[in-house]
Amino acid sequence: MKNISYLDMVKEILNESEFFEFEKCYNNPVKKSIKILNHRGYKNNKSDLHNIIYSTISKEWDLSEPDFSYNWNKYNDVLFATRKEDLKPSSLWSHYLHQAWLIYVQEMAASLSVQMLWVEPWDYVLDMCAAPWGKSIQIADSLLSSWTQWRILGDTQDSSSQAPQNDDNAWFLISNEIDQWRKKALESNLHRCGIFNVWVINQDWCIIWDKFPETFDKVLVDAPCSWEWMQYKSDKKVWQRDEKKSKKLSELQTQLLISWLKSLKVWGELVYSTCTTNILENEYVVSEVLKKYWDKIELLPVPLDEKSDWICSWRWNEILSHENAKKVARLWPHVHWTGGFFISKFRKVDSTQNVSRHLEWNERSMSVEWISHIRSKWQDTQDSSAKASEWQMWKNLSSWWISSISDLDFFISKYTVNIAPKSLIQSHFENKISNIKIWLSIFKILEDKKNNSQKLIPLVWIAQIFGHLATQNVLEINDEQLKLLMEKRDLNDERLKEYEWNFVILKWNGVGVWLVSVQKWIWKNKCF
Repeated sequence: MKNISYLDMVKEILNESEFFEFEKCYNNPVKKSIKILNHRGYKNNKSDLHNIIYSTISKEWDLSEPDFSYNWNKYNDVLFATRKEDLKPSSLWSHYLHQAWLIYVQEMAASLSVQMLWVEPWDYVLDMCAAPWGKSIQIADSLLSSWTQWRILGDTQDSSSQAPQNDDNAWFLISNEIDQWRKKALESNLHRCGIFNVWVINQDWCIIWDKFPETFDKVLVDAPCSWEWMQYKSDKKVWQRDEKKSKKLSELQTQLLISWLKSLKVWGELVYSTCTTNILENEYVVSEVLKKYWDKIELLPVPLDEKSDWICSWRWNEILSHENAKKVARLWPHVHWTGGFFISKFRKVDSTQNVSRHLEWNERSMSVEWISHIRSKWQDTQDSSAKASEWQMWKNLSSWWISSISDLDFFISKYTVNIAPKSLIQSHFENKISNIKIWLSIFKILEDKKNNSQKLIPLVWIAQIFGHLATQNVLEINDEQLKLLMEKRDLNDERLKEYEWNFVILKWNGVGVWLVSVQKWIWKNKCF
């Protein structure tokens, strides 16, 4: 197989005029885009929160909706952002709303693969190759935004009745990242965004389908690829391209896609995407999978009206039929003003293995003390048989914000108070993979052996996750204070006099953004 440069390969695909436009665009940076985290609004109207963040960002950046749509329905989950010309250059990454994780920077094309998946809150969802964070956060944000309206908040009878009334409702995501360092980065970014409905695992691809055969309703496979669109950063990569390595990578992608199809339920759907324009890693992989499982899966049309022209053959070899080639989606930088991207979508129509779709899970054995529904447990109980430590713990919790959240389980380990979605706990997924925790710690427990008592120290995540519920130990801050806070500054405020030597949740426009400790009328920006 001959070696040619990346640009020469693109030249084989595009006609002369299109290639001229592509080449002009190739060395230019991709247009910036942002994702607004809708779930942070909780009891606020989601559109109100969106408008507040939109108007704040618009002071420095021009925001615009993308043209992507399907049957006149716009895909506007992510917005293009362009720095205003009359202002000094700065990065979206340094914006104080990004530092507070009310928004995050996400490439427009990459966001579309999640939207093509059409995740519903009652789906069991698996995100493979999840790091560093963008797609997992987008899925989790969608699940939380929908589910909090229907079940967690229960503001109206109508909203809760829309959700399916079965016992195994999901509203959580399983994200897999095989690289241990990237897994830690993924967890950190999820927590900073106030995302607590994601179970992050670190497993090889063959373990997933072996442990979870035909388990998931939706699977996202943003496969490892050659990243050729990003290689303009290295001229050597552009001009020296080994097609043998590309072919080997294509074979690996095919194996990975086949294995992850085995984790998909019958009638479940899977999106396969890459951030490359390489035919070997895109249409060729789709073709190979269809050949192997022609009677088990079907290729669905990617619901996107703005797709580029399809590719049926390459170098006089047919890859996909005309009908199937029209179903996949290619995004080109000179057409869509995004990075080069490829999206395909599959549905599983028959079982790929002889296993029961409904697995029997072993009984959970965890060294924790469950305290779910703790309010009802202690509301009318003050008898001497109650342990002092448990009573003190509930007293501390209720002094902050907790009243009752039926879809969450609260439990304590030896050193922390933790939370997890009840549906995740009841699924017992952790029995299939050892040494994986499925909860997020929100309080640290300090033992006072002398007085036989416990003290709870809040952790920073409670502001992002439960700030909407906080009615005590709360202060509302303005834009300027949030800016200074995100610069890791200690601030003075006369309102802090009544909170001396306490922890306070700071809210911005009603949204919990941070946790600070108050010392000598100053909130110390150090507790995280």
